[in-house]
Amino acid sequence: MNATSSHGWVWAYRKVRSLQCSRLSSAYRATLYVLRGDTGTFHSDFSWQKNRIRR
Repeated sequence: MNATSSHGWVWAYRKVRSLQCSRLSSAYRATLYVLRGDTGTFHSDFSWQKNRIRR
């Protein structure tokens, strides 16, 4: 098992939460990551920069 195949919903949720996003937004983005492989661009409460998580 390689590192990319172990990245599931929980990993994506924790990653987005670590960017200081709300629980609801993190759950939504983690679901998008699992279904599409991409969270799309989003802003966190931590900074003004755009974030995106892709496979």
